[in-house]
Amino acid sequence: MDIAHKRRVFAIVRGVLDHPPAEREAALAAACAGDDALAADVRSLLDGATSDMLDRGAASVAVKLVDPDHDDGVPDESEVGGWRIVRAVGAGGMGRVYLVERSGDGYVQQGALKLIKRGMDSDALVARFRRERHILARLDHPSIARLLDGGIATDGRPFLVMEFVEGEPLSAWIARADVGLDARVASWLAIAATVAHAHRQLVVHRDIKPANVLVDAEGQPRLLDFGIARLLEADTLETQTATASRFVSRAYAAPEQLNGRDVTTATDVYQLGALLFEMLSGERFTAFASEVAVRPSLALARARERAGVTGPPITSRRLSGDAGIIVARATDADPARRYATVAAFADDVKRWRDGLPILARPDSARYRIGRFVQRHRVAVALGVFALCALLVGFALALWQAQRAAEEARLARAAQDVLIGVFDAAAPDAAAGTRVTARELIDRGIERIDTDLADQPRLRAEMLLTLGTLYRQLGLYDQAATTLGRALDVATGHDRFDTRVVARTRIELAGTERERQRLDVATELLEAVLSDPPDERLQARALIERAQVNEKLSRFDEALADARAASALDTSSADAAARAKDRQIEALILTRTGRFDDAASTFDDAIATATRALGANDTRVAQIRNDYAMMLTSQSRPADGEREARASLDARRARLGNTHALVAESLQVLGSAERQLGRLDDAERSFEEALAIQRSVFGDAHGDVANTHNSLGILAASRNRFVDAERHFREASSTQRAIGQDTTVPSSVTSANLAVALLRQGKLDEAHALLEGSAAMQRTLLGERHPAMANTENGLSQVALRRGDFTAAIAHARNAVAIFDAALRPGRETAAVHLVLALALERAGEAAEALAEVLAARTMLENAGVTGDPRLFMMMTVEADALVDLGRVAEAVPIARRVLDERKDAEPALRIPTLALAARVAKADGRKTDAQRLREEARALLATIDAPDPELALDIARD
Repeated sequence: MDIAHKRRVFAIVRGVLDHPPAEREAALAAACAGDDALAADVRSLLDGATSDMLDRGAASVAVKLVDPDHDDGVPDESEVGGWRIVRAVGAGGMGRVYLVERSGDGYVQQGALKLIKRGMDSDALVARFRRERHILARLDHPSIARLLDGGIATDGRPFLVMEFVEGEPLSAWIARADVGLDARVASWLAIAATVAHAHRQLVVHRDIKPANVLVDAEGQPRLLDFGIARLLEADTLETQTATASRFVSRAYAAPEQLNGRDVTTATDVYQLGALLFEMLSGERFTAFASEVAVRPSLALARARERAGVTGPPITSRRLSGDAGIIVARATDADPARRYATVAAFADDVKRWRDGLPILARPDSARYRIGRFVQRHRVAVALGVFALCALLVGFALALWQAQRAAEEARLARAAQDVLIGVFDAAAPDAAAGTRVTARELIDRGIERIDTDLADQPRLRAEMLLTLGTLYRQLGLYDQAATTLGRALDVATGHDRFDTRVVARTRIELAGTERERQRLDVATELLEAVLSDPPDERLQARALIERAQVNEKLSRFDEALADARAASALDTSSADAAARAKDRQIEALILTRTGRFDDAASTFDDAIATATRALGANDTRVAQIRNDYAMMLTSQSRPADGEREARASLDARRARLGNTHALVAESLQVLGSAERQLGRLDDAERSFEEALAIQRSVFGDAHGDVANTHNSLGILAASRNRFVDAERHFREASSTQRAIGQDTTVPSSVTSANLAVALLRQGKLDEAHALLEGSAAMQRTLLGERHPAMANTENGLSQVALRRGDFTAAIAHARNAVAIFDAALRPGRETAAVHLVLALALERAGEAAEALAEVLAARTMLENAGVTGDPRLFMMMTVEADALVDLGRVAEAVPIARRVLDERKDAEPALRIPTLALAARVAKADGRKTDAQRLREEARALLATIDAPDPELALDIARD
């Protein structure tokens, strides 16, 4: 049908439906005048129709009248419902918008016509279009474009005509530098009044954003597009939760919109808060949402500064304080905690504008006085000046005298304590014995207790200093005791300096974190963050809490704290603090497998710290140690060894050989050495680290557990699985004892223990441990974290030993996909490719197995790894695959090389090479050689205590 025929059919349908059902056939026959084809087309549309057909769904008719490929456009000069199309002015999610005109008796009226888009005219969307028309008809407000007309176009598509507003988008108006603060606030208040009017009509807009606001020539805002609004009294559970059909802008959406929860007037309050933030700062709220939650009084000012427009007519100082608190209240994630109404929100904005106390802030006499002074600065200043002129001279002189006397008294007391400490260390007093730093601190503690008993302020500060020194020496128990005493003294004095209390709590929290008392550390930090004395201490508390959360595997919370601390320290002159913030952020990124982001963050931290502190400072060494850990996690052992040695050398030089931080560097160095195949060197590094950690911490500590885990991995690398099991069980027991049984390190230890068990034939226990580890890691890290690859690798090996080749291949492919996406090709990626190759070869997929094992071998060789047991395992799989493919002649030299190079290896490593050589010899027709090699392998097997059952199966395998 051409378009003219379709329009004629639709006109006849409308005419026929005006008749009662009994008269419709006669009306149809008369209208079609004997045209049977036309009558058939009309009847096809009338089948099952009722008198309210068009009201229920115009789309059900229109879609049959127009081809899917037909152009939606309306030609210039055409008309819709008596309105002449002038030009297209825009397009939206539902259709196009046109400038239209109609003329009457001596007048010409313009409007904005919205016509539904072809293909969008489903029943639901047509109903939504009708609802918009109904809503607009109810809304009568000068800031809402008025509804002028509406109906059904001749092609069946609904349309409505609204008042045409000539203006610029709010986003362009915001960007203008000449628009002052008063104008922005006035414009926002007008928008808020518009939304409040809609709420009184039980209408929620749900999509308040700059694109839906036009500012006319008089500077008045006009709110557009109530197309996704809904009538509160028409809500049903279905419409409340049907999020898939909502047309909302995610950048401005409230949390309940994104989560599919009920949308109420609180949703518009949230969006108005986001809009206010953008109108005042020039930046989107979403980029600063976390900062608004942490430090609302500064968020707007910081956003304005980042927008690069800090001067007149809007200063950052004017945006500091109550404005951010208002935005924070309006955009609270919990709708119940937002302003109850838009009117209450607008009232608080007016109070802020007028210098009155706002309702979003806790009331106090001090706050009200501050607001009064701000409103009446001149009068208050004159009165205060007159009074101060009389008192200031006398008060200042008296204060200076008292302060000088107090400071002199405290200085003399501190001097006396220090002189007494060092007098006791003089050669004669010490009888020639060399006095250590720890002994000096011990003596200082004794003098403080006796000489400063009546001076709590000085006693607390000196205890804080000495407790910090204990911690720097790695004497964490002594540090905790001393800092605890400092805190008792500080909090036991009614008028004590709050900064000293906060500093003591932060230092003690760090000490308790080192002692693995993470719940105590958290409680101390929460006390600081509930009322921080200043931004510097708030940042220190946040970065310390980030480290605690990292230990607890709460990585999202840890990263948020680290970045919040970094934002507070951005303008700080303390480069060491800025470097520390970046270091902890990089460490957390490493834990979550985001290695590229972590590497660039580590580079920034190292450069900042080195410039400020020098290359040999222990704080630089700490950053390099964490960087080395990331590099080894990423299968870059050579780079990891370089950074670990730099950290170790600096720590030995500054801290001696028995400090806990030296052990930390030794452990990271050992991991790099193990990956490089230098197993004896790795064992020496791990054993030295373990000895230091036990002397400092005792046996019940997370670092001790980590080193046992490293020793277990090393033992497994040597096929000493009984030793590996012992180390892993020791690590797991320690983690349970200190409350780390639901953390990432615990899941990794369990997976490692499972591998040691399966290599001893204990498949059921191994499988249960691996399933538990996988569940924990999915919860804490997600499906694609590198830790999950090791667990999948273990599950593949269990399935392979049970003969379930399908499951073995599936788990191995998962491990390969995770490592290939997260890590550079190297030792660790080669290992998972090897497991996949082995599973494929055992399943009879020899060609694919050969390709996988050759790729794995190339990765290992390119990484510069020599002497790794996996290299010989790769050659074994390669030879077996070649035999399976009938390429025995290629397998023979490989088997001979493996046999020759492992002739002096320990039995557990020698047996697989003999078994391989026997299989190749049999395939080559040398049955006598094959039998001899198997007998030699069986003899070696008899010498092993608790051998891997797979060794016997390997000997017997053809």
